[in-house]
Amino acid sequence: MALLFGSMSFLPIPGSALFAAVEPDKSAARPGWKEGIDYLGALLASGEAFIDVPKVARLLDFVVSEKGGDTSLDPGKRESAVGAYFFTDVKAPLSKVVKYAYNSKIPAYITLPSVVRLGGWKIKPTGPFDDLWERVGNVEEPLIIRGIEYEEITPDLTTGGYYRYDMDRLLVLLNYKGRDFFLSVTRQKNPSTVGRKGAIIGPDADWNYFYSGQKGLNKTGLGWVSSYLYSAFSVSILFEPVAAKPQTRCVSFKWLRAGWGGINMVKRENIIEGCKRFALGFKKILESPQLPEAEQLIEAYARIRSLSDQELTTRLHPIGEALKKLCKTDPALSQRHFQDMIESGKYLAGMSREERENLLMSESVKLAIGKKSFLDRMP
Repeated sequence: MALLFGSMSFLPIPGSALFAAVEPDKSAARPGWKEGIDYLGALLASGEAFIDVPKVARLLDFVVSEKGGDTSLDPGKRESAVGAYFFTDVKAPLSKVVKYAYNSKIPAYITLPSVVRLGGWKIKPTGPFDDLWERVGNVEEPLIIRGIEYEEITPDLTTGGYYRYDMDRLLVLLNYKGRDFFLSVTRQKNPSTVGRKGAIIGPDADWNYFYSGQKGLNKTGLGWVSSYLYSAFSVSILFEPVAAKPQTRCVSFKWLRAGWGGINMVKRENIIEGCKRFALGFKKILESPQLPEAEQLIEAYARIRSLSDQELTTRLHPIGEALKKLCKTDPALSQRHFQDMIESGKYLAGMSREERENLLMSESVKLAIGKKSFLDRMP
């Protein structure tokens, strides 16, 4: 799952009763959950294959309690990074969420279409990762998985910038007080690549994006900016809040430092809006009654990866034609540089193999769940 649950968005997304974002906490005493966060951060760095469950007990007690839904919590700063707390409920059992979102054979962007463009393991995870979802409901001893991932996010809602970075990830499946918890802990390893100019084509909810590869930000007056995601740390906790009900609560503590010139431009509300952006796409995918079975997605992805370069080019041709028409009418693609890339055919031709596979797979999933695609936006 995405490190940031979305980019450093500076414009608000309309609120929804489906989301619960947390406002500033005026109370200074938060020792319970903080102890667990500190311990998980240390565990991520240590490389240990053992988790001391009592040290996260108060954190787990907090997220299942009424205080876990308290809209006054502000986790404060951590290592100069701004923090935020967020949760959302997905109408799907924990085993299904884990099977789709934490499956080495299903790309991360499938369940995170609004926030992740590319992602994968640079160092394959250790532990029982390949069938982790099958352990949900039958956890005897805590299971620990570690690895190093890379991730490239979608364009920011305001600046159009997109970034790539590596991150350490720790996954833990454990049972505490008769309830299964799935923990995901991530820390960005180094500053990201410099921000590059991207664009959101149409409404963000359509999941149609453009990636120029050009350094800078796609915002008037900021085209020259060399921006970075400097550091990020995240603890996400997934569990079923109501027994015997197919519902998973996703709770997240997140800290982010990003901007330019070494200055952190992130505010707490930026992180929360990015989380809302994540949740909209995540829920849309996992709650769709038309979502193919995980095995079908795996087969479809394998077929796309087996295509020759020429076959892949042929499959992408209709999207290229649609973009050529869109670039004449869509404001997001109005820049002459963007139009030249699209009209000349250099945009699709210049994509890496992974980027082209991603585009075809993403469009296939949108069509499978009955959602508009690039082709549906043709004038």
